[in-house]
Amino acid sequence: MVDWDFFFPTPTAGAPLGEHPELYAWSVAEDAVHVEAIWLRRVRAFMKAGVPLPYCEGFRGFWDRFDIAPEATLYFADSNAWAGQLFPSNLGGDGPWESVHLYDAHHDCGYPPNHRTFGDWKVRGPITAENWLLAHYWNGSKVFVHFPPWRESMSRPSERPLIPVSVIIDDGTAPKVSFGAVFVCRSGAWVPSWCDAQFDEFLNGCAATRRVEVAGNVWNQPRPDVLRMIELEKYTTRCSEGLDG
Repeated sequence: MVDWDFFFPTPTAGAPLGEHPELYAWSVAEDAVHVEAIWLRRVRAFMKAGVPLPYCEGFRGFWDRFDIAPEATLYFADSNAWAGQLFPSNLGGDGPWESVHLYDAHHDCGYPPNHRTFGDWKVRGPITAENWLLAHYWNGSKVFVHFPPWRESMSRPSERPLIPVSVIIDDGTAPKVSFGAVFVCRSGAWVPSWCDAQFDEFLNGCAATRRVEVAGNVWNQPRPDVLRMIELEKYTTRCSEGLDG
């Protein structure tokens, strides 16, 4: 399982603070406002501060280290919540995955105060982008979380997953596993729309020959081009100023 924000360094997820960490102090929610509309306001903030737009980094060559079975399917969607519904039994097999490896800027193993304990989640649910890995753990899979190499330490932010899980900062090595399925989420509420062309490139680089958009997923890919919108705004302003003169 790969979350696209693995390749998008943000100070709130442990990347170096840099000179303008406030530009990344984003609210997130998986709705149309935060996935699409809000990026126009955020691109304006970067431009007003005179800061180059951030893009995804380190995704080229990522797939090369993994053993992906020839018959593997690449599933993709906007939200990681869909990964909590991908079990062998849903895909023509039996039982749990032997192991689930997550490459992500977040551990997705439940976050207080949404749930206090794993038992609390089992009683109350539901499966969301913040806790979907709990479903695989409950189903009997061994679960592993690999944080991105741009993360400076395990202490910022501090992590409190609700289950015992192997959590490491990725060192570029690969698990000794032949992957029978791959899931990639775009995380549009976390990764800017101006990175969508990079996302297409990343998907196309995966060795899995069969690609399936998860049934029920609803999204625009690519999203509205906010950089083009800014250019049109500038052009309209120039035209208006010329007419006024």
